[in-house]
Amino acid sequence: MPNLESLVRQWNDVLAQIAALGPMRPGSVCSQKVKYRAQDGTEKSNGPYPILTFKEKGNKTRTIRLQSSEEAEIAEKQIASFREFRELTRELIRIGREMADLEMSEKSDAKKNSSSASKPNRKGKRRRSSAV
Repeated sequence: MPNLESLVRQWNDVLAQIAALGPMRPGSVCSQKVKYRAQDGTEKSNGPYPILTFKEKGNKTRTIRLQSSEEAEIAEKQIASFREFRELTRELIRIGREMADLEMSEKSDAKKNSSSASKPNRKGKRRRSSAV
């Protein structure tokens, strides 16, 4: 089990990585073709157009048409940052749990190793310390 010092170092490293992420957003970038029926009755399509899709207010999916491939690249970079953020927060939770476990084991070890003055003897009576 790692010691507290190494866990604190890992914790700070993850926080620094989170701070360096920059703008982020959930979602995904896809392409969309728009089908239509021409005047002669044939089915045609326009596109593909880059779109950004994401969940909003629970399960409702929103779709935004992006204006250019440059916007699509920016959105993809922001989405990658968000995915990295999620991975880093999972790592932060794992480290925090290990720190909490270590703290709990140290507290329980401290109770186990407390002085014999507060421990009962075989008859159930507490011993008095000799210090006055």
